[in-house]
Amino acid sequence: MTTKTLLGAGLSATLLAGAAYAQDNIAVGADPIFDPVQDRPGLSWTIGIAATARFATSDDFDHAENEVEGFVELAYSGFHGGLTITTLYQDPADDVEYEANLGYGAEFGNGMSWDLTYGYIWLNNTDGHSEEITATLAFPVTDSIDGAFAVIVDPDTGKSDQEFAFEAPLNDRWSLVGLVGNSDRDDNVYGELGAVYAINDSTAFQVLYEDTNDSGGLLGFTVSYEFGG
Repeated sequence: MTTKTLLGAGLSATLLAGAAYAQDNIAVGADPIFDPVQDRPGLSWTIGIAATARFATSDDFDHAENEVEGFVELAYSGFHGGLTITTLYQDPADDVEYEANLGYGAEFGNGMSWDLTYGYIWLNNTDGHSEEITATLAFPVTDSIDGAFAVIVDPDTGKSDQEFAFEAPLNDRWSLVGLVGNSDRDDNVYGELGAVYAINDSTAFQVLYEDTNDSGGLLGFTVSYEFGG
Protein backbone atom coordinates (compact mmCIF):
# COMPACT_ATOMS: atom_id res chain seq x y z
CA MET A 1 0.00 0.00 0.00
CA THR A 2 1.54 3.22 -1.05
CA THR A 3 1.62 5.48 2.30
CA LYS A 4 -5.62 11.21 3.55
CA THR A 5 -8.14 15.85 5.60
CA LEU A 6 -8.23 15.14 9.32
CA LEU A 7 -10.86 13.33 11.34
CA GLY A 8 -13.80 15.68 11.32
CA ALA A 9 -12.22 17.48 8.37
CA GLY A 10 -11.45 14.44 6.23
CA LEU A 11 -8.27 12.54 7.25
CA SER A 12 -7.83 10.84 3.89
CA ALA A 13 -6.42 13.79 1.91
CA THR A 14 -4.04 14.69 4.71
CA LEU A 15 -2.45 11.33 5.30
CA LEU A 16 -2.24 10.63 1.60
CA ALA A 17 0.49 13.24 1.87
CA GLY A 18 2.35 11.11 4.39
CA ALA A 19 3.50 8.20 2.25
CA ALA A 20 6.67 6.78 3.82
CA TYR A 21 9.71 6.88 1.57
CA ALA A 22 11.20 3.76 3.16
CA GLN A 23 8.14 1.63 3.75
CA ASP A 24 4.56 1.31 2.67
CA ASN A 25 2.43 2.29 5.64
CA ILE A 26 -1.09 2.37 6.96
CA ALA A 27 -1.41 6.12 7.15
CA VAL A 28 -1.74 6.85 3.46
CA GLY A 29 -4.01 6.58 0.46
CA ALA A 30 -7.75 6.00 0.67
CA ASP A 31 -7.46 4.98 4.30
CA PRO A 32 -10.32 2.74 5.51
CA ILE A 33 -9.07 2.83 9.11
CA PHE A 34 -9.11 6.46 10.20
CA ASP A 35 -11.94 7.10 7.73
CA PRO A 36 -13.95 3.88 8.15
CA VAL A 37 -15.78 2.87 4.98
CA GLN A 38 -18.45 1.16 7.06
CA ASP A 39 -19.50 4.61 8.31
CA ARG A 40 -20.20 5.91 4.80
CA PRO A 41 -23.87 5.63 3.81
CA GLY A 42 -24.53 3.83 0.53
CA LEU A 43 -22.11 3.94 -2.36
CA SER A 44 -19.40 6.58 -2.00
CA TRP A 45 -16.39 7.67 -4.03
CA THR A 46 -13.30 9.72 -3.30
CA ILE A 47 -10.60 11.18 -5.55
CA GLY A 48 -7.43 12.78 -4.20
CA ILE A 49 -4.07 14.12 -5.30
CA ALA A 50 -0.93 15.17 -3.39
CA ALA A 51 2.36 16.80 -4.37
CA THR A 52 5.42 16.30 -2.15
CA ALA A 53 8.97 17.66 -2.08
CA ARG A 54 11.50 15.89 0.22
CA PHE A 55 14.87 17.06 1.51
CA ALA A 56 17.72 15.02 3.03
CA THR A 57 18.25 16.07 6.66
CA SER A 58 21.66 14.36 6.81
CA ASP A 59 22.93 16.16 3.67
CA ASP A 60 22.46 19.89 4.41
CA PHE A 61 18.78 19.60 3.47
CA ASP A 62 19.62 19.02 -0.17
CA HIS A 63 16.64 18.31 -2.39
CA ALA A 64 16.10 14.53 -2.45
CA GLU A 65 12.98 13.89 -4.50
CA ASN A 66 9.64 15.09 -5.81
CA GLU A 67 6.51 12.97 -5.86
CA VAL A 68 2.98 13.29 -7.15
CA GLU A 69 0.41 10.77 -5.97
CA GLY A 70 -3.25 10.40 -6.88
CA PHE A 71 -5.92 7.94 -5.89
CA VAL A 72 -9.51 7.02 -6.61
CA GLU A 73 -11.62 4.89 -4.25
CA LEU A 74 -15.10 3.37 -4.22
CA ALA A 75 -16.77 2.13 -1.04
CA TYR A 76 -20.04 0.37 -0.24
CA SER A 77 -21.23 -1.19 3.02
CA GLY A 78 -17.73 -1.83 4.32
CA PHE A 79 -16.26 -2.99 1.01
CA HIS A 80 -13.73 -0.69 -0.63
CA GLY A 81 -11.50 -0.76 -3.68
CA GLY A 82 -9.25 1.72 -5.37
CA LEU A 83 -6.27 2.61 -7.50
CA THR A 84 -3.26 4.71 -6.46
CA ILE A 85 -0.75 6.14 -8.96
CA THR A 86 2.61 7.46 -7.73
CA THR A 87 5.38 9.10 -9.76
CA LEU A 88 8.92 7.72 -9.35
CA TYR A 89 11.71 10.27 -9.02
CA GLN A 90 14.67 9.87 -11.41
CA ASP A 91 14.09 6.14 -11.79
CA PRO A 92 16.15 4.89 -14.76
CA ALA A 93 13.53 2.41 -15.94
CA ASP A 94 10.08 3.35 -14.65
CA ASP A 95 8.12 6.58 -14.35
CA VAL A 96 5.06 5.46 -12.39
CA GLU A 97 4.06 2.92 -9.73
CA TYR A 98 0.48 1.64 -9.63
CA GLU A 99 -1.36 -0.02 -6.75
CA ALA A 100 -4.80 -1.62 -6.95
CA ASN A 101 -6.44 -2.62 -3.68
CA LEU A 102 -9.59 -4.36 -2.51
CA GLY A 103 -10.72 -4.77 1.08
CA TYR A 104 -13.42 -4.90 3.71
CA GLY A 105 -13.72 -3.14 7.06
CA ALA A 106 -16.21 -3.16 9.91
CA GLU A 107 -16.74 -1.58 13.32
CA PHE A 108 -17.28 -3.70 16.39
CA GLY A 109 -18.05 -1.22 19.17
CA ASN A 110 -16.29 1.15 21.56
CA GLY A 111 -14.86 3.13 18.66
CA MET A 112 -12.85 0.16 17.40
CA SER A 113 -12.78 -1.12 13.82
CA TRP A 114 -10.89 -3.62 11.70
CA ASP A 115 -9.95 -3.86 8.05
CA LEU A 116 -8.42 -6.46 5.74
CA THR A 117 -7.05 -5.26 2.38
CA TYR A 118 -5.26 -6.92 -0.53
CA GLY A 119 -2.96 -4.76 -2.64
CA TYR A 120 -1.21 -5.46 -5.95
CA ILE A 121 1.64 -3.12 -6.93
CA TRP A 122 3.27 -2.88 -10.37
CA LEU A 123 5.45 -0.56 -12.47
CA ASN A 124 4.71 1.06 -15.83
CA ASN A 125 7.69 -0.24 -17.87
CA THR A 126 9.48 -3.12 -16.18
CA ASP A 127 8.14 -6.40 -14.81
CA GLY A 128 8.52 -5.32 -11.18
CA HIS A 129 5.46 -6.20 -9.10
CA SER A 130 4.53 -7.23 -5.57
CA GLU A 131 1.54 -8.14 -3.41
CA GLU A 132 0.54 -7.16 0.13
CA ILE A 133 -2.13 -8.25 2.57
CA THR A 134 -2.76 -5.67 5.29
CA ALA A 135 -4.70 -6.42 8.49
CA THR A 136 -5.46 -3.35 10.60
CA LEU A 137 -7.06 -2.70 13.97
CA ALA A 138 -8.07 0.91 14.76
CA PHE A 139 -8.94 2.09 18.24
CA PRO A 140 -9.26 5.24 20.37
CA VAL A 141 -6.16 5.87 22.48
CA THR A 142 -7.90 8.67 24.39
CA ASP A 143 -11.07 10.71 23.80
CA SER A 144 -9.22 12.78 21.20
CA ILE A 145 -6.35 10.57 19.97
CA ASP A 146 -6.88 7.75 17.49
CA GLY A 147 -4.48 4.89 16.92
CA ALA A 148 -4.14 1.96 14.53
CA PHE A 149 -2.01 -1.17 14.49
CA ALA A 150 -1.31 -3.00 11.24
CA VAL A 151 0.51 -6.08 10.00
CA ILE A 152 1.49 -5.94 6.31
CA VAL A 153 2.34 -9.36 4.90
CA ASP A 154 4.11 -10.23 1.66
CA PRO A 155 2.30 -13.45 0.59
CA ASP A 156 5.26 -14.54 -1.58
CA THR A 157 7.79 -14.58 1.24
CA GLY A 158 5.65 -14.66 4.38
CA LYS A 159 7.64 -11.74 5.80
CA SER A 160 5.82 -8.76 7.26
CA ASP A 161 5.97 -5.20 8.56
CA GLN A 162 4.33 -4.27 11.86
CA GLU A 163 3.19 -0.68 12.35
CA PHE A 164 1.52 1.59 14.88
CA ALA A 165 0.11 4.95 13.71
CA PHE A 166 -1.66 7.74 15.58
CA GLU A 167 -3.49 10.98 14.86
CA ALA A 168 -3.91 13.63 17.57
CA PRO A 169 -5.87 16.83 16.84
CA LEU A 170 -4.27 19.88 18.44
CA ASN A 171 -7.10 22.27 17.54
CA ASP A 172 -9.70 22.66 14.79
CA ARG A 173 -6.96 23.06 12.12
CA TRP A 174 -3.76 21.38 13.31
CA SER A 175 -3.10 17.73 14.04
CA LEU A 176 -0.05 15.72 15.03
CA VAL A 177 0.49 12.45 13.14
CA GLY A 178 3.06 9.73 13.62
CA LEU A 179 4.01 6.18 12.81
CA VAL A 180 6.58 3.65 14.02
CA GLY A 181 7.24 0.31 12.38
CA ASN A 182 9.44 -2.75 12.23
CA SER A 183 10.16 -4.40 8.87
CA ASP A 184 11.07 -8.07 8.57
CA ARG A 185 10.99 -7.54 4.80
CA ASP A 186 13.69 -4.83 4.81
CA ASP A 187 15.31 -5.74 8.15
CA ASN A 188 15.03 -2.27 9.67
CA VAL A 189 13.03 -0.05 12.00
CA TYR A 190 11.38 3.12 10.70
CA GLY A 191 9.27 6.00 11.86
CA GLU A 192 7.46 9.19 10.88
CA LEU A 193 6.40 12.29 12.78
CA GLY A 194 4.57 15.24 11.31
CA ALA A 195 2.10 18.09 11.64
CA VAL A 196 -0.92 18.60 9.41
CA TYR A 197 -2.81 21.81 8.76
CA ALA A 198 -6.35 21.49 7.38
CA ILE A 199 -6.74 24.49 5.08
CA ASN A 200 -10.39 23.56 4.50
CA ASP A 201 -12.49 20.39 4.27
CA SER A 202 -10.72 19.33 1.07
CA THR A 203 -7.21 20.79 1.16
CA ALA A 204 -4.37 20.17 3.60
CA PHE A 205 -0.70 20.97 4.12
CA GLN A 206 1.66 18.57 5.89
CA VAL A 207 5.23 18.62 7.17
CA LEU A 208 6.54 15.10 7.79
CA TYR A 209 9.91 13.77 9.01
CA GLU A 210 10.69 10.19 7.95
CA ASP A 211 13.66 8.07 9.05
CA THR A 212 14.98 4.53 9.39
CA ASN A 213 17.76 3.05 11.51
CA ASP A 214 19.84 2.21 8.42
CA SER A 215 19.61 5.40 6.30
CA GLY A 216 19.36 9.18 6.57
CA GLY A 217 16.16 11.03 7.31
CA LEU A 218 13.92 12.99 4.96
CA LEU A 219 11.82 16.06 5.64
CA GLY A 220 8.80 16.32 3.34
CA PHE A 221 6.38 19.13 2.53
CA THR A 222 3.07 18.13 0.96
CA VAL A 223 -0.05 19.84 -0.32
CA SER A 224 -3.05 17.54 -0.88
CA TYR A 225 -6.59 17.88 -2.16
CA GLU A 226 -9.52 15.48 -2.28
CA PHE A 227 -13.19 15.50 -3.16
CA GLY A 228 -15.92 12.90 -3.28
CA GLY A 229 -19.56 12.02 -3.08
